[in-house]
Amino acid sequence: MSSPETAPDPGLVSRLLRDQAADFADLPVRAISTSGSSNWVFRLGDELAVRLPRTHGYAPGLLNEVRWLPHVAGRLPAPVPRVVAVGEPAAYFPRPWTIVTWLTGEPPGFLDAEQQDRLAVSLGEFLRTLHTIDTVGAEAGAAHWGYRCGEPVTDTIDEWADEAATALADLLDEDAVREAWRRLRDVPPATGPARLVHCDVSAENLLVHLDGRLAGVIDFGGMGIGDRSIDFLYAWSMLGAPARQQLRTAADIDEGTWLRARTWAFVGPGLLTLAGYRDSMPARTARLTTMVEAVAAEVGVRLR
Repeated sequence: MSSPETAPDPGLVSRLLRDQAADFADLPVRAISTSGSSNWVFRLGDELAVRLPRTHGYAPGLLNEVRWLPHVAGRLPAPVPRVVAVGEPAAYFPRPWTIVTWLTGEPPGFLDAEQQDRLAVSLGEFLRTLHTIDTVGAEAGAAHWGYRCGEPVTDTIDEWADEAATALADLLDEDAVREAWRRLRDVPPATGPARLVHCDVSAENLLVHLDGRLAGVIDFGGMGIGDRSIDFLYAWSMLGAPARQQLRTAADIDEGTWLRARTWAFVGPGLLTLAGYRDSMPARTARLTTMVEAVAAEVGVRLR
């Protein structure tokens, strides 16, 4: 049986295919090095991929993709995965799993100014379109979709900021972190209608062409209905100030939404994730450090 400590191998995936998706059982299966933190990913032939949740806790996210990807398919200006098949839990892998289409492109690494501008404009157009897709009457808010579909300032997030300031005291100035958060947390509440939001528009979930244009968006497990500010927070980790403005313009973002996005960037995906991944994911740590420092600088605070 697979467990969080024991990754499935191509043999297990092939067995799932033989037992439940025989039409695909003859395709070659190979592991890839870019599996995310929520799912193991295997290539299936040249055009497909198999996604398997790492723990039971990640299975609802996989099923959330199954719910929403067909709804947004064909309605966006850049490709997203298409769900081809949904597998059932088995005795030897006790969680649901999926077959999806494989998207081509590369994660955005270092991008020069022109590449950043192209990514900003194409990503802004993608998100503006996503946020206009109907929510089919589903309930909105954190109670239904998790904290990222709520407000960026709550008592819980205040506690996270304080805890992260202490945990990162060897990396960032503890008092400066708290002062930055004091300044950042004063933001207007969302007033517009709740929108369909991806909730994790990080570099790990984007693919780009060589010229920087958006080639695809993946990992819709966190999709929900909430304030669209959540989908812009990673701008401070991927883009310089000029490209961030391009993104804001292309997505047609008002001042209040942009300020809430900046507030989101500092604690949840910023300080808290930095504290959790600093020892295991150096590339992500570097991006998150850049992000929180850029956000703090905008309110006049140096973190180190």
